[in-house]
Amino acid sequence: MSKAGEFTIALRFFGDDLDPEKISSRLGVTPTYGCRKGDRIRGKTRDRIATTGKWLLKIPAKSEDSLDLVIGILLDGMTKDLHVWRKLANAYDGDLYCGVSLDGASKGMELSPRLMRRLAERGLQLGLDIYAVRNEDDG
Repeated sequence: MSKAGEFTIALRFFGDDLDPEKISSRLGVTPTYGCRKGDRIRGKTRDRIATTGKWLLKIPAKSEDSLDLVIGILLDGMTKDLHVWRKLANAYDGDLYCGVSLDGASKGMELSPRLMRRLAERGLQLGLDIYAVRNEDDG
C-alpha cells in the first residue's frame, strides 16, 4: 500500500486535575505543550483560560516515514513501565492522535499487530483525523 502524504502524531492526556509536571515525571519526557485547568493561555489576539488540564507531546514526521515507525519511536522514548501507563490511562483521557493528509486517491497506511498491542497495553486510544487533499489529476 502506498504511504499517506503527511501526518502529525501526538500523545495527549486531558483531565481537570491533570498536572503536566507529574505526567512528564512519570513518562520521562517533557511535553510540547502542557497546562493546568484554569491556566491563562496567551493567544495571538486574546488570552483565554484553560477549561481542562492538557499534556501534549508531538513528534515530527516526514512523509516518507511509516506511521508505524514514527509511533514506535515516540513510545520508545518514554517509560517502558506498563503500570505507569495504565495508571495514567485510568486517571486521564489519553490518546495517540494521528492527523493524516492523503495526497491523492488510493493512499493508505497500516499499523502492525505489534504496535497495536503496544497501544493497547498502555490503555491508549488511537484517534485518526484523515483529510483527503484533491489534486487536479484526481478528477
